[in-house]
Amino acid sequence: MTITMKDLAQMVGVSESTVSRAINNKPGVGEDTRDKILELVKKYNYKPNQLARNLAKQETKMIGLILPDISSNFYSEVARGVQDIAIQSGYQVIICNSDGKEKEELSYIEWLESNKIAGIIFLGSGLVNDKVIKLGLSDYPIVLANRFVEDLILPSVIIDNAVGASKATDLLLKSGYRRIALINGPKDNLQAQNILTGYKEALRAYNIEFKEELIINGDWDRDTGYEGFLEVLKLTEPPEAIFAANDLIAVGAIEAIKMGGFLIPEDIGVVGFEDTIVTSVIDPPLTTVAQPMYQLGVSSANKLFSLINEDEIKERIEILESRLVVRKSTKKLI
Repeated sequence: MTITMKDLAQMVGVSESTVSRAINNKPGVGEDTRDKILELVKKYNYKPNQLARNLAKQETKMIGLILPDISSNFYSEVARGVQDIAIQSGYQVIICNSDGKEKEELSYIEWLESNKIAGIIFLGSGLVNDKVIKLGLSDYPIVLANRFVEDLILPSVIIDNAVGASKATDLLLKSGYRRIALINGPKDNLQAQNILTGYKEALRAYNIEFKEELIINGDWDRDTGYEGFLEVLKLTEPPEAIFAANDLIAVGAIEAIKMGGFLIPEDIGVVGFEDTIVTSVIDPPLTTVAQPMYQLGVSSANKLFSLINEDEIKERIEILESRLVVRKSTKKLI
């Protein structure tokens, strides 16, 4: 009888990838489990099908990157980081643009898996769907980028957006602004939720009451910033500062502020979030929270190739820090 890797896995009660790691002397396998596997290998004279393995490698010299919008500077920078590491590893990247739709994300996941793509980096727009979780639990190589699933240790690389948002709000508060409007992304978006959390934390630290009327939700675009500012301007007490959840939103808000005849930062302060190329060329240069976009791509790709090569992953959850960049769209600290 010919014994397969699947047979060995069933005999020991582990996954096929665990059997493969034990046979190839890779880390991540307990000593007792490794001994049981190697005993069975010897007992049944198991020999890996080298031809099949080589064919599989030829079929899977590609990885998938699922993201909401490749035209966004944030996602294009992440994609560049992923691609640079993939090229170094001899792989190509299939970029799947989902337009932020969960149905599209699911369709791409199924297509990538069925076409034996070596692994997936998931940078979906919404909360992680069940298909992603099932893939992660099935030993299929998948890494969550800027996403995190509580109670499940799926390999993930995240930017601490809540801390970044807290830094931005804290700067405005330290500069003397008290009534701060947040023009944010969609309510059901994980990044937008984390930004709101950081904003609230900073207000709490200054014993300032959170006011729902100062929160505007929209898309991640210029129009949201422009229209969002016009909306908060209608309030009985308009804001003294705007915290924009990305730099495009900030650009739109700045346009509306100038159209209204207000001075930045004297009348209204503005802080963005990302630090894209527009931040230093608009007038005034934008104070913002710099996010490690390229590094997010690099770290996610490195983690994915560790999974593909069945190497040990030291940090299942990797957290990248954002950095506050102060320019001229906010007052000097009091």
